[in-house]
Amino acid sequence: MNLVGSEINGYRFEEALGSGSFGSVYKVSKEGQLYAAKVLAETYILDEFKNDQNRITREIDVLKKVKGDNLIKFQEDFFFENEFGIKEYVIVMEYFSGKTLRKYLKDDVELDVLISIFVKVLNGVKQLHNTIIDTEGIIHRDLKPDNILIDDSLNVKIIDYGLSKIVDFSSITSTGTQIGSPLYMSPEQLKDSKHIDYRADIYALGVILYEMVTKNIPYKATTLPELLMKILNEPIIPPKQYNDKISDELEHIIIKATAKEQFARFQTIDEFIDAFNSKAIQDELKTLGKYYAWVYKEKDVTIQYEKDNEADIIYPLHVQGWQKGLHKYLLEKEFANVIIDPSTQRLSYVAFGNTKGLVELPYAPEVGVISLEYLQNPKMREQYISKWYNSVRMGKKLILPYHYISNTDYPVDKIEDWIKMNIQLIDESSKVVEQDKEKYAMISIGLSHLIFQADRILSFFVHANVDGFIVQVSDMKQLNEQSLGSYIDFMIKLQKYTNKPVVALKVPIPLGLVLVAKGIHGFSLGLASIDYFDEQYIKEEKDAFNIYSKFYFPQVLSFLSYPKKDTFAFEQIYNYFGGCSCKWCTGKDAITIGTGDKGVQLHHWQMMSEEVEKINQIGNYDDKISYILSRIENALSNLDSIPKDIMSSQKNTDYYKLLKNLKKVLC
Repeated sequence: MNLVGSEINGYRFEEALGSGSFGSVYKVSKEGQLYAAKVLAETYILDEFKNDQNRITREIDVLKKVKGDNLIKFQEDFFFENEFGIKEYVIVMEYFSGKTLRKYLKDDVELDVLISIFVKVLNGVKQLHNTIIDTEGIIHRDLKPDNILIDDSLNVKIIDYGLSKIVDFSSITSTGTQIGSPLYMSPEQLKDSKHIDYRADIYALGVILYEMVTKNIPYKATTLPELLMKILNEPIIPPKQYNDKISDELEHIIIKATAKEQFARFQTIDEFIDAFNSKAIQDELKTLGKYYAWVYKEKDVTIQYEKDNEADIIYPLHVQGWQKGLHKYLLEKEFANVIIDPSTQRLSYVAFGNTKGLVELPYAPEVGVISLEYLQNPKMREQYISKWYNSVRMGKKLILPYHYISNTDYPVDKIEDWIKMNIQLIDESSKVVEQDKEKYAMISIGLSHLIFQADRILSFFVHANVDGFIVQVSDMKQLNEQSLGSYIDFMIKLQKYTNKPVVALKVPIPLGLVLVAKGIHGFSLGLASIDYFDEQYIKEEKDAFNIYSKFYFPQVLSFLSYPKKDTFAFEQIYNYFGGCSCKWCTGKDAITIGTGDKGVQLHHWQMMSEEVEKINQIGNYDDKISYILSRIENALSNLDSIPKDIMSSQKNTDYYKLLKNLKKVLC
């Protein structure tokens, strides 16, 4: 039925603008003002209004609340009876005299003009996302060039942000599971369009921006199934392949917006806009590797080492009461290059009360433990953060309060609660820290949870307001080839997507060196204590001290242990490898070196720094991997060759398996 020439409810129907399965669109006028009127098809009306909770009523409620300069505005809606006595439904919207972005892009347009238009589109989507309905903002779900209008004055309007689900029901399946145009649908929207968030719109905007600056689409496909598979699995074609005039920064913006993983994209429209305002998109972080010494009780060792070296230190604060000399020394040097670990994770376990130093921390609980329930109390959490900061504010680099995510004192379903609480602690504690201090987030988690929930964990942590990350993983002795590869991949993604330095805490030496070779900022080990972190360690009633001494042998990329009082055992293995020529060992015999801890610890510190420096001096990534691979192969060979009368075969040890698995991962 053609309504041109009719006057209904004060609106004169001037011109038919288009029609579809949903009904027709008209240009209408009322009191000298033009509008666009959508008249919905009779069959659709009858079908939808059978239900109280129909899409029309629901989406009209959305349209009524949306306001923004870059959004088409809702005017009113009403029913009328046509000449056959049948009710028809009309939705009246603002009329905007412009053409779609798709048509606009057929002309040659300067790049800076396109960018200014796109930023207006971003502002429109921001206005949409900021419109709260039932505690949540509105997701467009069907952003594409056809739903963006531009007039001659370069004004921009986004259309169909609510109506996309009620006026074009031909695009909706019987279950309502696929809304949107496939090319602009994010991978997660293709998999399950009912459970998406703002980041699906951000992906669509990335594809739109790609089209605007290249006049091409980001995937080559000849069929719809091929296109869908590429959206799910393949990277986009680099924009510069189509337009070499675009900047590296702009290409990085597009690549970030269209990332497969939700956590790797801009998390909000504000972040997207800031990328244009401040050139916030950077090249992937390039950093020289560092070794961080976990200084626990080594005052004299630290003082002696720092006479000739610039050291990087991680210092657990709970030792301050019984290692007063070390604390005083670090305080006098104003904690330069020292990251303070507040030891808060151990406060969640009952055994902390029997651990020297922990109970004396001002932020330790007077009764019980720092439980989820404790932290979920806003007043208790505020006091906790305040006491923490008063205790650490003398430092220049601070690890924010954190707790072990895979806490076995809680049921498994509480893991996500611990993650969310750690994020809340990061957010709230970072706000009280002065701007001249560096803030680090600690991710402390079990290996299996890290592997199986890697993307989810990344989605929580990648946008934390911090200057760097320290990752501490329990159950490292359970590393196999698959979990090792997943762990390394997690570390790379965390640094890549945050563009912040990442430090691996208490990992086996060869794994730490592999991470440095792969571009991770650094790794940390104790100078005398445990090689691996394990949850059991923080559940023990007192700090553990090893009855064995450890000496680092570069020939096997690891410590080899020997009983502290058995210097003869050390002498045999030391002489077998030809001794050591580092500054702390030169001129000393094996018995002298093996008798005291200080020389062994200084040797270890020096060797770790030198190992990292060797990797830093190799410029090419492939050469770094080749170098570390050859070192691992040599270490395996050297372990095999140690005579049994000197040291029993290492073939069946966890360490030997680790080397074999690292070799497989690198190959």
